[in-house]
Amino acid sequence: MRDVPRDLSDAELTTAVEANLTDFHVALSAWPAITLDRADDLIRTVSQRRFSLCNVVLQARLDPTALDGRIEEAIAPYRMSGVNIMWKLGPSTRPHDLDDRLVAHGFRVTPTLRGMALRITGETSVPIALPGLVIREVTDVRVLDLWRVAVDRGFGWPSYGAQDLVDNLGHFFGPGTERPFTAYVGVSEGQAVASSLVFFGAGVAGIYHVATVPEHRRRGVGAAMTRAALHDARTRGYRVAILHATEMGGPVYRSLGFRDVCAVRMRLYLP
Repeated sequence: MRDVPRDLSDAELTTAVEANLTDFHVALSAWPAITLDRADDLIRTVSQRRFSLCNVVLQARLDPTALDGRIEEAIAPYRMSGVNIMWKLGPSTRPHDLDDRLVAHGFRVTPTLRGMALRITGETSVPIALPGLVIREVTDVRVLDLWRVAVDRGFGWPSYGAQDLVDNLGHFFGPGTERPFTAYVGVSEGQAVASSLVFFGAGVAGIYHVATVPEHRRRGVGAAMTRAALHDARTRGYRVAILHATEMGGPVYRSLGFRDVCAVRMRLYLP
């Protein structure tokens, strides 16, 4: 592990939230279908896949005196391919009004996420057992397809979204490929009903893709899926977890001990 937050101040944890997010997308770019582009002022993952999570711009620190031209330059490869783009903006993004300037270039506003953090202890990582819910670790592409079903129905993404994501993750289940994450699927009566994923990067455990299908919500399923990821992280020696919460998910994570440390904004370009 590297860059482990030591004082757990908001400043340290904010840095961890952004660093883990960056490392996550950089790690996923090991899939041959994605190209990683590191420039001095931003990082891009570029693919021919339509889904925005395969085409992400982040860590932008742009010159405000030449901003419009640089934005157009940054998104040109995506526009040529006709794919969706996700531009992620954290506390370190520069300039501060970049989100508004992106809207002028055709990006759509999406709800702001809350960057949250948790000190992982024995108490905060105790698994939650729910009657009728079996939580399975994703160990091969067959179980990964169950995970896809839960993500697809839980998030309500476009039909191609979960498939593009699973094709990306599936690369890491190939022989001899190191997998920097663990995914979990919740199964009830033989049906995939929930998902979660924990990514290990920047010295912390990042919780991603926690989803529950509509008919199983408000039963503690999301909390159970999150705890499964936290338990895994603690057994590996991680002591800090981070995540990016929606308005709906925020109360669930706060009940588990997570606290707000920063905002993470996103802008989407959907040709």
